[in-house]
Order: sequence, then C-alpha cells, then structure tokens
Amino acid sequence: MKRKKKKMKKKVKILLFFLLLLLIVFLLWNSTKIVLKKEVSVSLNEEAKVENLLKNVRRGTVLNKEEALDTSTIGEKEVKILFKTFLGFQKTYKVTYQVVDNESPVIHFQKTLTTAIGKEIDLLKDVSASDNSRETVSVFVEGEYDFNKIGDYTLYYVCKDRSGNEAREEFILKVGDGNTSISSNESTFTTSKGFEGVVKDGVTYIDGTLIVNKSYSLPSTFGNGLTTETTNAFNKMKSAALLDGLNIYIASGWRSYDRQVTLYNNYVKRDGKEAADTYSARPGYSEHQSGLTFDVNEVSDKFIGTPEANWLSENCYKYGFILRYPNGKQDITGFKYEAWHFRYVGVDLATKLYNNGDWLCLEEYFGIDSVYKD
Repeated sequence: MKRKKKKMKKKVKILLFFLLLLLIVFLLWNSTKIVLKKEVSVSLNEEAKVENLLKNVRRGTVLNKEEALDTSTIGEKEVKILFKTFLGFQKTYKVTYQVVDNESPVIHFQKTLTTAIGKEIDLLKDVSASDNSRETVSVFVEGEYDFNKIGDYTLYYVCKDRSGNEAREEFILKVGDGNTSISSNESTFTTSKGFEGVVKDGVTYIDGTLIVNKSYSLPSTFGNGLTTETTNAFNKMKSAALLDGLNIYIASGWRSYDRQVTLYNNYVKRDGKEAADTYSARPGYSEHQSGLTFDVNEVSDKFIGTPEANWLSENCYKYGFILRYPNGKQDITGFKYEAWHFRYVGVDLATKLYNNGDWLCLEEYFGIDSVYKD
C-alpha cells in the first residue's frame, strides 16, 4: 500500500513538474513579442523597411526586417512581419501602416530675373517643379509687378500638390532702364579679408572659387555630376593611396537639389531640424550639388582615425582637395567635423588651406560666414 502511495506521489510530482514547465514555456511565449512604434507611418516614395516600423523586439528575431515597404501610393498598407522566438517557434504578425505625403513640391527657378522697362518676359519660361508623388504639378506667380515701371519687385513662385502641400519661393524681378540687359545678373562684394566676391546667376565666387555654405546657396538647377577636373584629380589621388596599400573610393558624389530635399527632410524627421543642420545641408546649400565635392569610404564617425582618413588629411592637398569641415571648426563652417568630406579647389588654394597640417576652412581664409538667414 505504501509503495503504491509513493508511486502516486512520484507521478504527481512529475505531472506538476511538466505543468510548471508548460507554464514557463507559455509565459515565455507570451512575453516574446515585437513592439511597434506608436505612429506607424512613412512618407510617400520613402525608402523604408519593416525595421522602420519596430520600436523593440523581445526574446526573438524579426526574419524580414530588411524587407522593403510599399510606399508607392498614399493610404493604409499591410505587411506581414515574420518573427522567430528564442525557442525556435515562428509567429506571423499582420501590421498596418500609413503612407502619407507631407513633402512640399520642389520649385526649380532663378532667384533674380532682369529686364528692361517696357520689355515683357515670361516669368515661368525656365521654371519647373517636381514632387515626391511624381505627379505633374504646376507653378504660378504671386505678387504685383509692372514691366512699364522701373523697380525691384519681390514675387513668389507657388506650387501645390494633390495632398495640399505648398511650396513658396521668393524671387526678384528687376525692371531697369533701357540700357539694362536681360542677361546681366551680376553683383560684386568684398569680404572682411579683402577678397572680391561675385554673384552671377545665383552662384557665388570669391577670388574665383565657387562658394557653397549656409550663407551662399546654389540655384536648384545647378550641376549635373562631378566635374571632369574633380574626377581626374580624385583618380590620381586614389592611385597614390593604392601605392601605400590604401583603398579610397567615392561613397557619395554629386547630389541633385531634389535628392538633397529628400535626404534633409528624412534627417529632420528622424533627429529634428536643429540636429540635422549640424551634419546635413539644406537643399540648395549642399556642396555636393556643386560637382566639386564627395564623401569617401564610410560616411560616419567610424571613419575618423582610420589609416585612410589619416592619409587623406595629410596628402589630399597635393591633388587639389581640402578637408572641408576640419575638426574644431564647427562654429565657423556650421557643420560638424567630417573626416570623409572633401572639396576640390585646386592645388594652389588647397596647399594654403592645408597650412602645414593645421587645416584652415574656406570661411576663415576668405573672411566669410556660414549662417542660415532664417
């Protein structure tokens, strides 16, 4: 009888053990999950992935986090998230997200138009607009002006997309006397260091060097790729680095105005405008649009101190390049230290800015600032 009781107790213990084990597995199973972001929305035509929807992953792995989301049209979308628990089980979650359009169209225009009194010109002749929705958008002019009256008229190009996002760009119509040429769109100035500056068709040159920073912008239509001179100089520099056993390559070269709009807006959305302005230029103020600038290798702080970064800092001037945003110059350039960002200025000026290894930036050399006006 006692033996039967012992066997029964043993069976009960085993049963309780398995029940406890099942309970633990059950609790772990239910504590294994993914946590989504509160606002699950992405921008129209944004390059977004499943991982952009996730806030946290607990005790498991998302198998398709690199899967691209459909952002081609506005509205609610659904995607399946494949989740593997740490126990090896798989779960499938159906998640909805919103594709929204909060981006304004981009207007391509010249900031100043000039004509002679009594001679009308088409203010929309060389103006166009593009939108992230890829729909056709139209531009119109707001403001009062008179071709028969001399003066400078402040006008606006205005464009709206189907989602109601509006772009407004200010431009100046100059109506001069009968001797004013339509093509004359040039002004001059002198910097604090005595260098002569020229602004022609919206592009600024100081002592013959094209300037792009937070104070001096480029027209939205400027540029179409790296200049031949820049490319040839880079190839010579790359060959020299290879002889020293280093591989230097262009990770990001010329960028259009439209591309900069997308990049900058994404950074602002992620980090806020104040933070984004320390490492990303606003559209029209990016050196990448000039065709004279590129980023090399790894575009992040991880590149700082690498053999390639050190070699470039010590040798790039020999090929006409400058370290555009040197360490400790953020208050002058307006941008953080970027060991990967190089600008072509020619060997003569590059050698002066190299300054025997104590890099000067363009702003302090020419005596100009780099500050957004708004």
